[in-house]
Amino acid sequence: MEVLIALSVFAIVLFAIYTSFESSRSTYAAGEQKADIQQNARVAMELMGADLRLAGFGFPTGAGNAITAANATSISFWADLSSASTTIMNVDVNPGDTTFNVEDASGIQVGDTIYLINGAQWEQLTVQAVNTAVNPNTITTTAGAANAYPWGSQVGRPRSVTYSWAGNTVSKDDGEGGGLQPLADTIQNLQLQYFDANDVPIATPVTAGNLPNIRRMTITVTVQSPAGWWRQQNFAIASDIRPRNL
Repeated sequence: MEVLIALSVFAIVLFAIYTSFESSRSTYAAGEQKADIQQNARVAMELMGADLRLAGFGFPTGAGNAITAANATSISFWADLSSASTTIMNVDVNPGDTTFNVEDASGIQVGDTIYLINGAQWEQLTVQAVNTAVNPNTITTTAGAANAYPWGSQVGRPRSVTYSWAGNTVSKDDGEGGGLQPLADTIQNLQLQYFDANDVPIATPVTAGNLPNIRRMTITVTVQSPAGWWRQQNFAIASDIRPRNL
């Protein structure tokens, strides 16, 4: 009888310890999962937000829409995300000039499409040669400039960038030829909303006629922890973006 009582007490104590251990393990796993999904959401949000603020950078306003496609789960736009764009230095560019001085040509490569931009005046050229061994650096194009561009005019080198969400993954195409690459996973949902200069919402998918009207957008990222023995959790984060070059 004493042995049975002792075993019963021991079993009760073990059950209490096990219950406490399982609760602690579940709480720890839930905390780990929450930290992971929050990190995924913040990575996606910070990278998208930083890039979207640069939409239109290095791209002439008269060349078309800086944002080329926009819907609730994806957006494509022209931007110089690597800050390769530069300015004309020391000597004005005259009509017919194929070589011109620039402040920094280190981000520009042979074959790149560049834009000479002076306010509303712009033109597109293809890079034939780059010389960073001289100061100032020089760029040579396959054809001469059609117009004159004074010292200080911008030399833009934008890329077509795309962000999209599908299959719980946010992907990015940086326009450098690699196509869409996974950026963040466990993304349960991505929602993009667009607004004009008067903060009036623009319906999605945004029509071609409304693309030039986009001046602000909000991004909402929702993540969910993967399935497992732990309790699944959701986390949502939102950000308001105003591109500086639109």
